[in-house]
Amino acid sequence: MIEVEAGALLSPSVPALMPGEIHVWSFSLTASDSWLASCQQLLSSDERTRASRFHFERDAHRFTVARGTVRGILGAYLHEPASELNFLSTKNGKPALADPTSDLRFNISHSGDRGLLGLVLGREIGVDIEAIRPDVETDKLAERFFSEHERQSLRKLPGKERVAAFFRCWTCKEAFLKAQGVGLSRSLGSFDVEVNPALPARLLATRPDANEAAKWYLREVETVQNYSAAAAVEGLVNEMKILQCG
Repeated sequence: MIEVEAGALLSPSVPALMPGEIHVWSFSLTASDSWLASCQQLLSSDERTRASRFHFERDAHRFTVARGTVRGILGAYLHEPASELNFLSTKNGKPALADPTSDLRFNISHSGDRGLLGLVLGREIGVDIEAIRPDVETDKLAERFFSEHERQSLRKLPGKERVAAFFRCWTCKEAFLKAQGVGLSRSLGSFDVEVNPALPARLLATRPDANEAAKWYLREVETVQNYSAAAAVEGLVNEMKILQCG
């Protein structure tokens, strides 16, 4: 895992992103006063207005750090001032760069005190991160949202492994849906991902098009303790680099 100091994102040095690679950045949403101020400098006027509307200061700070960090990283890859980047949303709300000449695609996720940013060239990408919470009724959620294959796989696991396996399965499924840009308009039960923690996470089957599964790369992302994360990318991938900010 490559690490970059958070403060360096005002003028960062990032590794070159090659066509067959995914870069996934993991970062904290908590920050010192000086880093928070640096992130605020990078935000657009609309983003500052959004930050001011949060009821709790903690949520405003997390939003500011997330947007500032994402801007800093994207600006470094694009060799452009982070504060001058412009974004748009697709019809399903997926964020994208407004610059039509750029082939850099990205996706963002955050949960608790952690954020995740995935980048790839010229293809669709989705990432998801979730704080692992033992109080979540994982069995009930799995029965409601997971496929029959996934539910059966979860039932075979001992209780102490089932919660972590649930969150791995959930982040993999969310990452795949986000990569497709369809959100929950596609049923979570219309595809299967590997649940068994002894095996690598991957896309096992898709319905109704059985050939769809072979067209996507899906992997678990190594992150900090008590969090689960995943990335999904359209097409073949030679390497996934995981980078840590701060």
